Amino acid sequence: MQRLAAWTRLRLGRARTSKLRLIWHDTVAGTLARDGLALCERHTGRDTVWRLERLRSAPGAPFSPGQPAPLVAEAATLDALNLGAITPLVPVAACDAALRSFAPASTADGLRVRILTGTLRAVAGEQPVCRLLLAGAPGQIEALALALAQEVRLAVPPAALAAEALATAGREVAPRALGAPMLARSMTASDAFSAVAGHLTDVVLHWAPHAEAGVAPEPVHQMRVALRRLRSAQSLFRRALTTTTADAIRHDLRLLLNALGPCRDWDVFVAGNGRAAAACLPDDRPLARLLAAAERKRQDSYSALREQLGSPAFRCLGLRLACLAAFRPWEALAEPAAPAPHSVPVLAYAAQALDRRWKRVLEAGDDIAALPPHELHALRIEGKRLRYAAEFFAPLFPGHGARRFLRRIATVQDRLGRLNDNTVAGQLMADLGGAGRSYASGLVRGFIAAGQRGAHSKMERAWKKFRRTDSFWH
Repeated sequence: MQRLAAWTRLRLGRARTSKLRLIWHDTVAGTLARDGLALCERHTGRDTVWRLERLRSAPGAPFSPGQPAPLVAEAATLDALNLGAITPLVPVAACDAALRSFAPASTADGLRVRILTGTLRAVAGEQPVCRLLLAGAPGQIEALALALAQEVRLAVPPAALAAEALATAGREVAPRALGAPMLARSMTASDAFSAVAGHLTDVVLHWAPHAEAGVAPEPVHQMRVALRRLRSAQSLFRRALTTTTADAIRHDLRLLLNALGPCRDWDVFVAGNGRAAAACLPDDRPLARLLAAAERKRQDSYSALREQLGSPAFRCLGLRLACLAAFRPWEALAEPAAPAPHSVPVLAYAAQALDRRWKRVLEAGDDIAALPPHELHALRIEGKRLRYAAEFFAPLFPGHGARRFLRRIATVQDRLGRLNDNTVAGQLMADLGGAGRSYASGLVRGFIAAGQRGAHSKMERAWKKFRRTDSFWH
């Protein structure tokens, strides 16, 4: 890495190398890890420091991917941390490493660079580890990271070093973030978007290696949901964020969604309607040939996805998202004379944003069963945008109203999605070429259509129930 042009242009001084030994402690039952904490005994030369760090964000206090884990407490001795009843402690994992610190040069404007290389060790096994640690101006950090990621496999780590150490020891550590983000009422709109963007970046990075492996369909589905939520969040907070950075990332998110889409469609078809049709007609050879062709398409789509996820473009996307959440470039661009839109309290911003999306969904009217397919599809998209916004802001509003709202809009989305199954199946049959124009494709579409009996009436009942739901944000 130090031979690359992006590195040599920094003209950093000689490296100062120090030995570093890290030892992580926990109870036999894993009490600290279960609470999202890690206790590290850090030896640098003759100095020893005990550090209590977070493995994942606390409610209302998120930290962005790629940032150092938040420090809860630090002391020269274990007793000074006052851990109280968390005993007895045992060593779980260790890391012997070399930490090279490069002196900043005048042309680097204070950019501080360190490289940690070593080995994580535990009874259950060991693995090499390498971390590039950067400190300085946000623009410099992002530029250097992106330039290096084009040449080497530099990426945002999906977990803190302590979490990797515990995983090496065979201990189960919950991912930094999954599901929907948790916001706090004390946040501003800027805080909320940073938390949402960082949380969803964590979700994408967590599922990416599982999706690349292609063993199960769930990782692809979860990645798609997280990316759609990211795009929805960018639109949702557009009025508060005066920056073009998020707009540039939108294009990269769309490219990744385009690679995930075929995998998800073929997963659903092969494991869902295709398998169900084959179970009803197990001896139908044309149907078996069609499903074999569909499986080949599925494998081809996963090959294209693996290429995408292994590319520098995906590594750079992860870095850009992490920098967006951590550095908040929109705050630097705000007009100093007037109150910045991003400083609006998140409660007020949430109410206005949800009102706008709620109004657009209700424009479909009372009788949606009479709407043509393209308008139902548009309603499904608007409903999805409202659902994502409601998921983001629901933690801000206590009570059962938010849960009821989310449950009912999810039901509407499910009903609309089932009506869309035949349309998707038709597109997939067209992708199969000759096999998709065969007698077997007619069987499949007929099977799907038969399963949709009563779908319109179920959709209409779900819609009317949803329209009667109170807006929980008022």
